[in-house]
Amino acid sequence: MRHREETTWNIRIEARAEFDPSYDGELDGYEWRDRLFPDLQRRVTAAVLRELAATRGWRVRTGNRGLPSSDEVLILLELDPSAEEVDGRSS
Repeated sequence: MRHREETTWNIRIEARAEFDPSYDGELDGYEWRDRLFPDLQRRVTAAVLRELAATRGWRVRTGNRGLPSSDEVLILLELDPSAEEVDGRSS
């Protein structure tokens, strides 16, 4: 029987914007979020994926738990049991 061990590490990013009292945030549908935040989300996600993909001994892929990518990005790391870093061999 195969055994699986898992661990979780969360990186939570909360974006905030403050406006003067005349701002109609809810009335404009939170336009700042829809206009500015998606680009930041893409750039941060791409940077994290690049760094993880460059880490030897791990396979990286994205997953989905049913939430839109605007709310959550799931990145799955799978330890490659054949990698030299796992069994102590050095290259």
